[in-house]
Amino acid sequence: MTRRGMPVGPPPPDLVDLPLNPLVEEPAFLRPPQRTRVRRSRRGFTARAALVLQLLGAGLAALALVWTGYAKVMASERLKVGRVEVRGSHFLSEGEVRELLGPAVGENILGLDIEALKARLRSSPWVAEAVVSRTLPDTLKVEIRERVPLAIAEMERLYLMDGDGGLIDVYGPRTAAFDLPIVRGLQGVQGEARRDRAQRAGALMRDLGELAAEVSEVYVEPSGDLKVVLRGPGEVLLLGDPPYHKRFATFLSLRKELVAKVPGAEHFDLRFRGRIFARTTEGKTDPQATVTPAHPAGPIVPTARPSARPSARPPRPAGEGAEAVVAPVDPAMTSAAVAPRPPAEPHYRR
Repeated sequence: MTRRGMPVGPPPPDLVDLPLNPLVEEPAFLRPPQRTRVRRSRRGFTARAALVLQLLGAGLAALALVWTGYAKVMASERLKVGRVEVRGSHFLSEGEVRELLGPAVGENILGLDIEALKARLRSSPWVAEAVVSRTLPDTLKVEIRERVPLAIAEMERLYLMDGDGGLIDVYGPRTAAFDLPIVRGLQGVQGEARRDRAQRAGALMRDLGELAAEVSEVYVEPSGDLKVVLRGPGEVLLLGDPPYHKRFATFLSLRKELVAKVPGAEHFDLRFRGRIFARTTEGKTDPQATVTPAHPAGPIVPTARPSARPSARPPRPAGEGAEAVVAPVDPAMTSAAVAPRPPAEPHYRR
């Protein structure tokens, strides 16, 4: 019986299995004793050039596809900057911020140079720092930290000045709403000397904080001391090195008592530790000037001139008035070297 021309089942008994070579024992698997290496035919120049052209064409097609998608995205109307959110701006209006941003409004939000926009914002003297971020699809967020004017610097013109002694803007009709103390002693001074004086005055206003509202004028002397004119009666305080806030607050707490004990005193020297010196303009000392209030640590012996001072004090020129110790202050107050007092300057009183 056969299937598809091939015998099926065991061979007939009359067939004899004869080996091809009875002297050679055949292996179980018919394999050649040595492998024959098949050499592949090398492609010719034409085949290689065709393959390169195919790969190049595929790359160009992919690049064209990417460029087409990029062009569509950049030309999309939905991705054009239409909104600008401004935070932290108090003096600058949103319109002024938009002007500083330049042509950013209306441009594609993905193509904006954020660092360039920050540089444009920082070019304004009012902007200390700026942060710009994108919010898809069309919003540009701007956060501004403005420079805070603390005083008006008197130079060739009047300028708003911050706590670092830097000039912000010209004081004029646009900035006339700022009611700030006037800093004198900068006019006619150039270069590093002017910068140092401005920084001293700025450090004073920054340290005083809310107490700066009591100041009408600050005069920076050539010695570096600060002459402060208060609002109202116009008392003159002489301050040396920082810190200033604690000494200033101590004087304000004793202000009424000092005026009561030395009615004619207009100048008060706060440069010494634990003492306030008062000077009258008439050259007379009130008898009550030698009386000091009780110190928190115990009574202090009244004296017109203390025997121990933190620094040597030069003799007072004739005609400048008398001085006396009128009140103790906090022992933590620092002292500074005392320089001869220049003639009294005219004071601006508000």
